Amino acid sequence: MEHWWYTLPLRLKSILLRRRAERELEEELQFHLEHKIEEGIAQGLTPKEARYRALRAMDGLEQRKEEIRDVRHVRWLTDFVDDVRYAMRSLRRTPGLTAFVVMTLALGIGMTATPFSMLDALIFRPYPVANPSEILTLMSTSRDNRFDAFSHGEYLDIRTHAESYEGVTASLPLSAVGFSAQADTTPVVRGGMLVSGNYFRVLGVEPQLGRGFRDEEDTVPGRDAVVVLAPGFWKREFASDPAVVGRTVRLNGAEFTVIGVAPESFPGMLIFSRPDFYVPLAMAKLFPTDPRKSFFLDRDDRALTVRARLKHGVPQQQAQQEMDLLAKGFEREYPKFNRDRGAAVRTQFELRTREDDVNWKFSVIFTVLALGVLLVACTNAAGLLLSRARTRTREIAVRLAMGAGRFRLIRLLLTESLVISFLGGLGGIGVGYIGIELLKRFEIPADLPVTVPFRMDTRVLLASLAMAGLCALFCGLAPALQSTRMDLSAGLKTADVDVPGRKRLWGRNALVVAQVATSLMLLAASFLMVRGFRSGLVEGIGFSKDHLLMVKFDPRLIQYSEAQTQQFYRLLSERLRGTAGVRSTGLTQNPPLGLDNFDKLAFVPDGFEMPRDRESFTTSMDTVDAGYFQTMGIGIARGRGLVESDSAEAPRVAVVNEHFAKHYWPNQDALGQHFRLEGRTGARVRIVGIAQTVKYGETFEKPRDFVYLPMAQRAAGRMVLMVKTTGDPMQLVQPVKDVVRGLDPNMPMIETRTYEDLYRYASVDGPQVAINLVGTFGAVGLLLAMAGLYGMVAYNVSRRTREIGIRMAIGANQMDVLRLMMGKGLVLVGIGTGIGLVLGFAVERMLNSMLFNAGGVDVLAYLVVAPVMLLVTTLAAYVPARSATRIAPTRALRYE
Repeated sequence: MEHWWYTLPLRLKSILLRRRAERELEEELQFHLEHKIEEGIAQGLTPKEARYRALRAMDGLEQRKEEIRDVRHVRWLTDFVDDVRYAMRSLRRTPGLTAFVVMTLALGIGMTATPFSMLDALIFRPYPVANPSEILTLMSTSRDNRFDAFSHGEYLDIRTHAESYEGVTASLPLSAVGFSAQADTTPVVRGGMLVSGNYFRVLGVEPQLGRGFRDEEDTVPGRDAVVVLAPGFWKREFASDPAVVGRTVRLNGAEFTVIGVAPESFPGMLIFSRPDFYVPLAMAKLFPTDPRKSFFLDRDDRALTVRARLKHGVPQQQAQQEMDLLAKGFEREYPKFNRDRGAAVRTQFELRTREDDVNWKFSVIFTVLALGVLLVACTNAAGLLLSRARTRTREIAVRLAMGAGRFRLIRLLLTESLVISFLGGLGGIGVGYIGIELLKRFEIPADLPVTVPFRMDTRVLLASLAMAGLCALFCGLAPALQSTRMDLSAGLKTADVDVPGRKRLWGRNALVVAQVATSLMLLAASFLMVRGFRSGLVEGIGFSKDHLLMVKFDPRLIQYSEAQTQQFYRLLSERLRGTAGVRSTGLTQNPPLGLDNFDKLAFVPDGFEMPRDRESFTTSMDTVDAGYFQTMGIGIARGRGLVESDSAEAPRVAVVNEHFAKHYWPNQDALGQHFRLEGRTGARVRIVGIAQTVKYGETFEKPRDFVYLPMAQRAAGRMVLMVKTTGDPMQLVQPVKDVVRGLDPNMPMIETRTYEDLYRYASVDGPQVAINLVGTFGAVGLLLAMAGLYGMVAYNVSRRTREIGIRMAIGANQMDVLRLMMGKGLVLVGIGTGIGLVLGFAVERMLNSMLFNAGGVDVLAYLVVAPVMLLVTTLAAYVPARSATRIAPTRALRYE
């Protein structure tokens, strides 16, 4: 410690005040030298002899300086600073080449940073809580769903009996809530989340104002009407008023007391949505839940997301074993609701990469393709630096001849690459920031605000700088190794010499092949993605999208009962049908291509032999009214649609799509067949109609089973009114408002838009963002490949100028020279094209497995992309080769 205490200031001075430290070192050595000279003169030596003996005693001033610098152990840093300064001077001598390499790397790094921000937000960004790695999500599992939720009773049992966790929390999905700050104001729709009383405590979130929930505020249903506001909501609605704590607000018509405001660092646990406020689970009866279930009593009302904080030192495997035991206990005690059900402990990564989520798949594909662009940029930069290294042969030879070590020269050359890559990284951060801002402008149509979570945060910045460092190593290592491996005698004689032997160009050739192959893969991916999205549009969606107005309602927001809800929807439809400009109306829980997931229906087909290890099948379903099929233009292939007489008292009926009918009754007519809900002993439902199969979730999805149930026989609270109009749908907004006010002036209209807006997002705007992004990757990759091939052929021409002159002097014509110069480039293009086709097939398989499910090989894509690639790269090779045919033999023979 004492040694460090005395040497650390000197080391810092050597780094931060280098000139001053060097001046003091010079003065000190001069002092010692003069002292020794005076001693020699005192001994009778002449001044010249005394100086000579003093220098010999000190082993030379410069040598002694080097020894002292080495003792400080900062030589590596000072050398690095010197190398950086030299690199800056060296790069300024070739501004054009430097600028081109920097721009190339900036494009590659920036276009990789943009999708990486997507990948980070959707997969890797940790929860905004203390020690996020300890937070696990507990899931109920079944044969058809590995990510199911828990019921309230199951959550209480887990919280009571689980011993692997410091705490277990629960929350309901974000839902629309009628909010009003004053009792006499009309409620507006905001996003609320019901959470357990220990939610903030277990997550380690400390409110910035007031307090969080207490455990006892979540024990008695309906007793504690308290609310915690989100920070953004507090700023927007209450102007950051600290006196908001203690105020009373109205949620769904009931009074709630504000007890706290969440901190700025906690935007919520969701990726795309931000809750406006939090309410205890005990108040669930006041908020929209499944009207067919009793939230606190029914153990099959599985809607709770359960998260837990793992105890310190407890492995996840132990927690999983504990959950397995609890699941077996549920199955033993409640066999009706838990047959063949299990439980799983999911990490954040597992939860965010679930199979049914398409968002993270897009981010993975974009990142892979962006890395391809970065690879092309790096190979291009490496090729240019290799060409630049050839012009520095004499400089490197002189340094080696003067005693410089090879490792020291490699460090010098790598520092130059590092400087270029650092500048490219800074430019890449700018390009990435622009790309992220463009993505954030994309609007998602939803009843509650949706936040685009992509941003240029610290993680993306560090990733960009790390990519710059890797680029420096990739681009600079090969030129550095080649430049320091030379024949000194040849290098000292000429400034333009290559390492002899056939291996001298293998690096450049490999770089060109890699550029062509990667660029072809990017072009193929762009074309395949365009074809995948366009095929969905060409096939059509199977229903009408024009002249449709959408209005979303949820009467439960103002405390309507199930009977009142049904009455409201019936009167709303009846009155609107008599409105001028309305052709028909229909009601649906979730329109096709909407943002919400369709409900799942468990069923057992009559006459279908069930496997022994399962009780039922699962399919997607929707609740609709009698006017839905006519309004949406969904054709009924056989049988009939739903009618008004399909009431709650009538026999239960359903309409299925053609895919469902062929799946479960492949060799007979499904019309008139029956299936049972939930299990073998469930309610019997008769199939009265077979509807056309349409696109339900995405325009590029493969056909799937679907069931429609009548609204009167399956109660639903939140519904979407579809109004078919004769003219502009937006002209009917005011008449709809008038009808709603006539029924209930307090009824909120959650969302009002034309269906064409929703369709444009699902089939045009959303896919167009992906197409533009991937298309940009392909275009940039192609341009960089052209530049790389042009540079390689141009370098080959300059290297063989003397040879070309001799060939032309002895009779070679221009076509011979053109063929000679282009031949090697075309061979490399051919090899790169072959490898690129293989990479394209691999990317196509990835796209089909993750997104389009097209299967097979899209031959047309490769018939278009491969010739385009060959044509463009041939043109890039032709231009410098053509210039070689115009070289005058007399000038070429004088060429060094």
